[in-house]
Amino acid sequence: LIADEDMVVTITHTGYVKRIPVAAYRAQKRGGKGVSGVNLKEDDVIDEMFIASTHEYVLFFSSKGKVYRLKVHELPVGTRQARGTAIVNLLPFEEGEKIASVISCREFPADEYLMFATKSGMVKKTVMSAYDRSRRDGLIAINLRDDDALLNVRRVREGDKIILATTAGKAIMFSEEQVRATGRDTSGVRGIGMKDGVSVLGMEVTNGNGDLFVITERGYGKRTPVADYPEQNRGGQGVYTIQMTERKGNLAAMKTVGPQHELFIVTEGATVIRVKTDEISQTGRATQGVIVMRFKEERDQVISLALTDREETAGTQETEEGDPAGERAEEAPISEENQSEEE
Repeated sequence: LIADEDMVVTITHTGYVKRIPVAAYRAQKRGGKGVSGVNLKEDDVIDEMFIASTHEYVLFFSSKGKVYRLKVHELPVGTRQARGTAIVNLLPFEEGEKIASVISCREFPADEYLMFATKSGMVKKTVMSAYDRSRRDGLIAINLRDDDALLNVRRVREGDKIILATTAGKAIMFSEEQVRATGRDTSGVRGIGMKDGVSVLGMEVTNGNGDLFVITERGYGKRTPVADYPEQNRGGQGVYTIQMTERKGNLAAMKTVGPQHELFIVTEGATVIRVKTDEISQTGRATQGVIVMRFKEERDQVISLALTDREETAGTQETEEGDPAGERAEEAPISEENQSEEE
């Protein structure tokens, strides 16, 4: 009895979720003034924004290694401006448990896999069909040690490359074939070797194209072509992705980016800066990086990074004269996803 229609699902960094009919965002042509978006709290940014049918499933993977499943039509409907509903009101999260990753799908094919990465450097690959069930209290998605936490979950295809980066400024890239498939209730295998006190920041899946953007706690960042990173065997130490110094602090976040993306950088002091990726110069792998962000407070530091397509936000930009940035939007590269939608 529920209509099969497309919804825009948004999930924020602090755990607010909502869905809006796609039609709410299709009132204008590209390059217009845009429509007002989500009214977020000062320290919040949109972590996930995707289009999914009301009949699709959304898998919520938590930092405690559990997976919860809801249909898109079970998510609360919101207005464009609404922040949404706190995820703890929808799912039985424990204290300290938060969303690590979100995957949307209509089916659970037996020939596709999910890749997991944990804070201690473990990786696991499991066939998607193993998650085609649900329980109110959630299912075990990955077995974690008491001091470990789930960081990322991504869909992988044959031939994909996995990139892991650590707080010590090292990164490793290896083929998904290096991780053999195991069951749902397993711990996985070693993805990267680390010294004591070092932890993994996150995982990215790439086909070998694009750039890897990294930023340190003190706001020094750089982007380097993924092709500059040597492909290694799983479990190695990795190579330096930025020259580390005490002044820069530890590595804080990483993302694979393209020229069509914008970065939202969030600090501990609730400051958010928005940067176009092509404004950050492309440099070699073991270089110093540039100052991407300066801090108002001396003790402030970067804690997270979110990514969005520039096409999604170009309509809200204005030129210096106050005119809508129509010409700029025309020149901006169009992502494959938006290109097909427009056609």
